[in-house]
Amino acid sequence: MNQPMIGQENLKTGFSEAEIEFIQKHKHENASQLILKAGQHKGFDVKKLAAQILSRQKAAKKLPEWSAHDQLIFPPALSVEQCSSEATAKYKASLVSGQQLTDITGGMGVDIYYMSKNFAHADYYEQQEEVAATAQFNFRELGADHITVHSGDSLEAIRNGAKPSDWIFTDPARRDANKEKVVLLSDCTPDIPSNLSVLFQNAPKILIKTSPLLDIDLASKELTNLVEVHTVGYEQECKELLFVLDKNATGQNFKIKARVVDSAGGILHQLDFDRETERNAAVTYSDPQAYLYEPHAAVLKAGAFKSICSIYDVNKLAVNSQLYTSDEPVTGFPGRSFKIIAVCKPDMKEITKHIGGDKANLTTRNFPAKPEELRKKWKLKEGGDFYLFATTLSDNSKAVIITAKY
Repeated sequence: MNQPMIGQENLKTGFSEAEIEFIQKHKHENASQLILKAGQHKGFDVKKLAAQILSRQKAAKKLPEWSAHDQLIFPPALSVEQCSSEATAKYKASLVSGQQLTDITGGMGVDIYYMSKNFAHADYYEQQEEVAATAQFNFRELGADHITVHSGDSLEAIRNGAKPSDWIFTDPARRDANKEKVVLLSDCTPDIPSNLSVLFQNAPKILIKTSPLLDIDLASKELTNLVEVHTVGYEQECKELLFVLDKNATGQNFKIKARVVDSAGGILHQLDFDRETERNAAVTYSDPQAYLYEPHAAVLKAGAFKSICSIYDVNKLAVNSQLYTSDEPVTGFPGRSFKIIAVCKPDMKEITKHIGGDKANLTTRNFPAKPEELRKKWKLKEGGDFYLFATTLSDNSKAVIITAKY
């Protein structure tokens, strides 16, 4: 659904009471169907209000505090999908504090809203006037009067002597002029690596947020003064990478911090290491024992494939399988933990002997077939209490490990 401009009148005064009532009354309805029935709602710009409804539906789980606020103006649904969740924004807020914060890439403003709670004042820069105006309206409604909104080029403002900061935050755009995804930080907008000297003139510390698809080691080679990389997981996904830079830092041995957070940004699981520790970590391999462990996506993104063995006293199934096992249950493992019921050949007749039916959850790790291919081949329905892991063992044999949660 193409979403219309919000309208300058709304950016100044917000929606009328009648419009807010319309949005709340229809907030669970299909936005496209509402537009088709626009004739039934005389006196309303249904297309504009349907866009708000769609965005609020996208935000309901991701931004519960914001979506519960009737007065806020939401950007197009795609922008809501791409913005930080409240959970990850609150985690970022736990990393920064001081007197002055500067967000040089603006956007919807979720990150700076939560991070700014730890600062006396914050400056928000956004080049798109409508986006900046929407953020300014929302900050006012949220009571964040200590955030000053600027519509313009943040780097130019810093070059011209913008107010010094304790921290700079940036979430550079990860698509080029042709809307293609980019691989290097230097290909993002703005080009942070090329402008580090400018940014460090304004603040001694910088926090960079990127997509979890970015290669950590490639990015680390582009950045000077790198002290930490955080891989942030929420629910079952790795949501973002955070690069912490310190102007006074020396050396290249940055810490990697895998974090799985809850809805309040609190840490559920954590694992700290560095590349040298990972290289030198001792790994033991074994066949499946009594328990099976699948690391969280944030841990896998961090690359703690060997370190996890020594930290949690588990064995690895195979070099490339990224599944772990132990004879005794491990407390606090950063991922999913299962009790092993059986290990069998990747054959449905064998599997059925243990699950007693045709329904189970299925994951593949280092296995020459995708889950959907195996489901079709085995006529396996999704769900139930059994969890199957199709994988490769250390002797290169293929197996299905049948498990249940404990």
